[in-house]
Formats: sequence, C-alpha cells, structure tokens
Amino acid sequence: MKMIDIINDRLQEIRAEVMDLVDDQKMNLTTKNSLMQPLVEEKKVLEHTLVYLEKIKNTNYKGLCGGG
Repeated sequence: MKMIDIINDRLQEIRAEVMDLVDDQKMNLTTKNSLMQPLVEEKKVLEHTLVYLEKIKNTNYKGLCGGG
C-alpha cells in the first residue's frame, strides 16, 4: 500500500524535526514545546492510522454473501 509508505516517510520526517528542535540550544523550552506539540499530535494520528492500514493490508477478506 502506497499510503503506508507515505505515512512511514512522514513519521521519519517528524522524528527528525523533533530531534532538530531538541538539539537547538538557542531555543528556550517553552518555544520548543510549542513547536513540538503539533508534531507530536500529528505523529499520534499517523501512528494510529498506520496500525489500522496494516490490519487492513494483512486481513484476508473473503466474500461472505453466499457463493462460498
């Protein structure tokens, strides 16, 4: 599934962005927190979405409407 690859790529980008913020010694903690908050929220949503997409990908759906 292409979407799984896109989500994994974005998760890697988010991790890199967060690490850049953490490593920036010129920025105070309040600013870092406010910049990281939307990234953390996005990461949570993407991780949950990824779990469900993986489940869908790995499920063998069979027709259950007769015809066996």
